[in-house]
Amino acid sequence: MTEKRIGTGLVAGLIAGIVFTLLAALLKTTLPDGEHTSMLIVAAEAVHAHGWVAGWIASLVYAVIVGGIFGWLARAEIANESRMTLWGGLYGLAWWIVSSLFLIPALLAKVPLSSAVLAAMRPVAVASLIEHVVYGVILGFVFALLTTYVDRQRHHTVRPHAA
Repeated sequence: MTEKRIGTGLVAGLIAGIVFTLLAALLKTTLPDGEHTSMLIVAAEAVHAHGWVAGWIASLVYAVIVGGIFGWLARAEIANESRMTLWGGLYGLAWWIVSSLFLIPALLAKVPLSSAVLAAMRPVAVASLIEHVVYGVILGFVFALLTTYVDRQRHHTVRPHAA
């Protein structure tokens, strides 16, 4: 059961990640040097790469991994759409905090929670928050739908036709 929920989380993470990357392409931010750029470029720079393709790949990989973790965390939950959607939104909020204050600074070899990190994250904070919460809501909803479908398929019994 745990493996199926993790797998479901991975797939839901990919689906939500596609929306996440589309938002990242559309949402613009102003960097500390005054440059206007998309969040995909910011994502690429976080993994020491350049360009929107690298940002797209990095964002999708991140979304799938975060989705798998969601599946593991939600392995014992009943797949109610409204409940999972709410949990997904809160989960997205939590990942926004973790990624903004710890993960991205660590990738950039900076001290988490330092004044330099907080100053660097400030310009992208709102766009990143929007991305993460929307991602989480979609993740939770899709996870609930997929879990319900998988559970129905597993419990579906084929009845022999009467002769």
